[in-house]
Amino acid sequence: MKTKRTVACIFGLAFLCQLLLQPSCKKDVATVDPVYLSVNLPRSVFRNETYYSLSHTERSIELDFSQPIDTTTIPGNISFTHKGGPLELMYTTIASGRKVILALKDDATLHTGWKYMITVKKGLRSVSGATLQSDAAIELRTTAKQLGVENDTNVRNSIVCISDIHLGDQRAVARGYCWFSKNKTALESLLDLVISGTQVRQLVILGDLFDEWVIPYRFSPFDTAAGVASSRDYFLSVANSPVNTGIINKLRTIAAGGAVQLIYVPGNHDMLLTQEIITEIIPGVIWMGDSAGLGHYSPSGEMIMEHGHRYDFFNCPQPFVKPGHILPPGYFVSRMDAEGLLESGSHKRKETNSVGSDFEFKAAWAASMEYLKIKYALQVASDSANILMRGVDNYAVPFSFNGARDMYAGNIEEVWPATQIRNAVPVSMPVLAAIINGNVDLYQAAAGQFMQTQSPVKYKIVAFGHTHIPMVKVYPAGNNYTGIYANTGSWVNAELTSKAVRTFLVIKPAAWTGSDLDVVSLYQYNLDSGSGNPNPGYIPVLVSEESISM
Repeated sequence: MKTKRTVACIFGLAFLCQLLLQPSCKKDVATVDPVYLSVNLPRSVFRNETYYSLSHTERSIELDFSQPIDTTTIPGNISFTHKGGPLELMYTTIASGRKVILALKDDATLHTGWKYMITVKKGLRSVSGATLQSDAAIELRTTAKQLGVENDTNVRNSIVCISDIHLGDQRAVARGYCWFSKNKTALESLLDLVISGTQVRQLVILGDLFDEWVIPYRFSPFDTAAGVASSRDYFLSVANSPVNTGIINKLRTIAAGGAVQLIYVPGNHDMLLTQEIITEIIPGVIWMGDSAGLGHYSPSGEMIMEHGHRYDFFNCPQPFVKPGHILPPGYFVSRMDAEGLLESGSHKRKETNSVGSDFEFKAAWAASMEYLKIKYALQVASDSANILMRGVDNYAVPFSFNGARDMYAGNIEEVWPATQIRNAVPVSMPVLAAIINGNVDLYQAAAGQFMQTQSPVKYKIVAFGHTHIPMVKVYPAGNNYTGIYANTGSWVNAELTSKAVRTFLVIKPAAWTGSDLDVVSLYQYNLDSGSGNPNPGYIPVLVSEESISM
């Protein structure tokens, strides 16, 4: 009996082993994958998991395959096209080993800011007989033409956006608290480029050309001895300051010339500017204000541009805190910052608009005040009525910082829903989110208002200023992006910020260029250090660029 059991166990184990081994052998055979060809463009950058970026000055396009190619299979299996159709007459094909190069003929050039396609079909084979797993459609997008380079057509097709210049009056320059003065020559040079060039159709200033906020609290913005008794007088005095007259005169030339439209959208530091005042200073300027202290501009139905303070609790107009006035808490924060800059010098960096954490109003105000006191080692009597006003925004008597705080704290959070309605905020925000918006790059604010699925009105391109943080970024990240957020940055003195300055945007709408793409480029205006000239001029240097299909 024991022997029979032993024999049965042996047969059972053998059978089980066979069952286990058979599928294993089959699996090994089944998982031997065929070797397919793959291809990439080694001289181009693959962007947003979508397309290869290609300089429009390139004379050839290099395809690198994973195996040496059978050159007899290239005809009919590699094609180069754009929206107008096949382009086989503009290039010759050169192949060697793994490389296939599409070399442009002498009389052929690539369009700027344009979409091209390379199609590689499965009929292409390697020397060993391998093919692509499926036909490959490779998208390429050429870079936009550099600002300052002459257009090869008679069509002006670019929008230049700048903001946050922060011109101050002569008192600010003389006493050293003006944010703008050292970039005067550079800005004049950029405006000359707009005037003399053939690319720009519109120059859009997205606010804060003038600065009525950066004034030490011990000084009155209105000073009859300086001929300033109103906001109109103040803005005129800024325009007439010797540091600024060259800039203002060039803006007048642009507005009057007819070839380039000059468009103005108000910011927070010049929210008391009006259409009447700006047109008195710059006749012919196109004012794009909406409610008092705010504005926006849409050059097309797919783009919107504004300063960005509409979404910033500390810096947007606050008309319901005290009827008849619109200045927000950020105004008083800026007055203290200017005092610190006056007393301590410009070696102290200005890093934020208000406060950098998640506080409700009173805590945010306290954090702002304490931050500035520590930053500049200020001794401030918060209970003393030492913030001179003399009529700014119809405030005749001085404020104390505690008095300003208590004025806003009384109802600013309660009236916030009504404030957003009056300020035409498309998507309502809680107080906390709006406070945080004042201290970040406004990318999420732009997305929430204009680029998310639930946004009541959607735009493909949103351009802001306000933050002084220059950037161009797609939304959402990855190959399914549906929008581009761009920020102009600023022209403040470099020592006042850790961010790049002298920055601006150039936007080329597809409707103006004939392309399939809207292109957004971020530039910095720098001295031409590579020219070898002992007295180099300024040139636009491309920082980043994004494009989006129509």
